[in-house]
Amino acid sequence: MRDSARSPVASTALPLVISCEHAGHGVPPDVDLGVASEVRLSQAGWDEGALAIAHIIAAGVGARWQHRATLAAGPSAGVPVVRPRVHAGSYTRLFVDLNRAADHPDCVPSLCYGAVVERNAQLSAAAKQERVDRYHAPYWNAVAAEVAAGLARTGRVLHLSSHSFCPELDPPGRQFDLGVLFDPAHRLEAELADAMIAAARAHGLNVRANAPYSGTGPALCTSLRQRFGAGYAGIELETSHAVVRRADGCATIAAALTDWLAAATAPAPL
Repeated sequence: MRDSARSPVASTALPLVISCEHAGHGVPPDVDLGVASEVRLSQAGWDEGALAIAHIIAAGVGARWQHRATLAAGPSAGVPVVRPRVHAGSYTRLFVDLNRAADHPDCVPSLCYGAVVERNAQLSAAAKQERVDRYHAPYWNAVAAEVAAGLARTGRVLHLSSHSFCPELDPPGRQFDLGVLFDPAHRLEAELADAMIAAARAHGLNVRANAPYSGTGPALCTSLRQRFGAGYAGIELETSHAVVRRADGCATIAAALTDWLAAATAPAPL
């Protein structure tokens, strides 16, 4: 592992963007996908616990930003409360997958984790495009706009994308708490990921790099990395369902990362 603590890249305070593409398992009120509710509540439908982790991290980072600013300005300065925004998907990935590019065949999936979505398969190309334009494009545009604003301010930005995985899909290969997904060939991203992994392991978590998925596969982070280049670091968190289903599981993951994230990042000036 790289010595990220001594790296000038990894130690630079960066704007922080937080997102959770598979936050929900619902559908718009006028939509019937033809799948049972238990399918939408499974891994096929959403990433259980991922949104809770994103919100807890955002709250913790914001509190630490405020504390840091108060120490710098003095207790009588009246430092405003600032916390990172959490971009969160509203609907099940069976409706539209916000972690796939608009032109990816699984953006409006006909099959997802073994679940067949026949109503999607029956959609015309025009109907699929209308869904992407209405529900997918605004989300991607919002995340990209915040990334672009951060890059314009500092030339670098950290994008944290929160997800979760089902260990039962591969019991021998998924016996760990947290996966940190990144591109090993991307210098800024790799250094930040190394530091994040070290922070999580220091809190006693069993962490794997680029597991249970590749950090360079189809994803929002991958697309933004290709679009924005060297100054953009897009890291996906993959938390095990075995962790998020514990009473304190989401808080445990957030606690392991919040101090490091708050130290490595900074809010936008008001």
